[in-house]
Amino acid sequence: MTGRLPPGFLWGTATAAHQVEGNNVHSDCWALEHAQPSLFLEPSGDAADHYHRYAEDIGIVTALGFDAYRFSVEWARVEPEAGFVSQAALDHYRRVADACLARGIAPVVTLHHFSQPRWMAARGGLVSHEFPERFAEQAARVVRALDGLAIVCTINELNLPAIAAPYFRGRASAAQRAAAERALGAPLDAFFLHSPEEAIFGNGLAAHRAARAAIRAERPSLAVGMTLALSEEHAEPGGEAHRDARRETYYAPFLDAAEEDDFVGVQTYSRMTSRADGTVGVAKGGVPTTMGWEDRPEAIGAVCEWVAGRWKVPIVVTENGYVGDDDDRRAVFIDAAIAGVRRAMARGADVRGYFYWSLLDNFEWMLGYGQKFGLVAVEGSAKERKIKSSARVMASLKPRLLKDL
Repeated sequence: MTGRLPPGFLWGTATAAHQVEGNNVHSDCWALEHAQPSLFLEPSGDAADHYHRYAEDIGIVTALGFDAYRFSVEWARVEPEAGFVSQAALDHYRRVADACLARGIAPVVTLHHFSQPRWMAARGGLVSHEFPERFAEQAARVVRALDGLAIVCTINELNLPAIAAPYFRGRASAAQRAAAERALGAPLDAFFLHSPEEAIFGNGLAAHRAARAAIRAERPSLAVGMTLALSEEHAEPGGEAHRDARRETYYAPFLDAAEEDDFVGVQTYSRMTSRADGTVGVAKGGVPTTMGWEDRPEAIGAVCEWVAGRWKVPIVVTENGYVGDDDDRRAVFIDAAIAGVRRAMARGADVRGYFYWSLLDNFEWMLGYGQKFGLVAVEGSAKERKIKSSARVMASLKPRLLKDL
C-alpha cells in the first residue's frame, strides 16, 4: 500500500478551486451565493483569479521553497452539463500540473472540494444514488488527463457535512433555505445537510471507494486517499463520554475506511472541548481565540498522535493553518504547529507531508472574504500578490521538521 506514496516528505501549501479561481458559474456553490436571500455573506466573483494566474502563484510556491502544491480540479468546469466533458477545462488543469512539474513542484490534486456541478446538486448531490458512479467517472477522466501527480485526494473532508449540519441548520432562515432550494432545484441536503449515516454507510464512502477503484484502474501506482476534518478533542470533567462519542461518530468510521487507502489526509485547525452537559465548544477559562476558534497550534500534533496510536495508515497533513489578520501571530502559530508535528513524528506517527492552508487569502465559503488564512495577500482590483512575513518563516522550517528523524 505505502509503496504508492512518493519518496521523501511533501512540503507544501494548498488552495481549492472555487475559493481562488473565480467565476465558477456552473457550480452549486455559485448558485447558492446568488440566491436571494443568500446563506453567503457575499459572492465569490473573480476570487483571486487563480484560474488565469496559476503560473504566477506556482512561481510563488517555488520561491518560498515548497516542493508540493495541493489544488483542486473543479468538476463543474470539467462537466458543466451532465454528459458534456470540456476538454478545454481538462487541458487547463493539465497545464496547472505541468507548471508544477516544470518547477520541481509535486502536484497534489483534490477531486471534490465541497463544490460540485449544479446539475449534480439538482439530482441530489452526495445523497443521490448515482453520485458514486458519476464521481468515479470524473475521477477517471481527471487522472487520465493529468500526468505526474504525486497523490490524489478524492473527497475533501467527507465527514465535515455531518459534523457541521447543526450549525448550518441553525444558520439558515426559512427564507434563505427556500431561496437556496430554488437555486439548486433540489433540497438543501444536496449541498451539505446530510447525516453521519449517509456519509458513513451511504453514498459518501461508496463514492470515495468507487473513485479510488477508478483511479487505480487508470493509474495503478498513484497514491489515493480522502481528507478528513479532525479537531483535537478535549473534555472537561464529566464530558469524557461526550468527547469519546464524537470521536466514534464523526472520526472513527472514516479512519477505519482509510486503512484501505494509501494515506489519510488530516485537516486540523483547532481544539473542541466537550462539557458534562453534552455541549461542545471553546474551552472555558479565557483561552485565546481567533474568529471563534481556539487558537491552538498544538492541535495538529495531538491529532497526528491520536490517529497514529489507533490506525495504521500513513498521514499527510493536507490542511493546517491560522485564520486572522495578525500575521505575526500566524508566524508563531506555524512555528508551533510544525514543532507539534515533529514531536508526533518522533513519537512514531507516520507523517508523510504537511500542507499549510492556504497559499492565498481566499473566499471562505459562507463567510466571504473576511477571514484571512493565506501566506500571500491578494489586494485590490488588480489582485496584487503580496507575500506575508509568515510565509518567510514557514519557508525556513522544513529542515527543523525533518532533523534527526
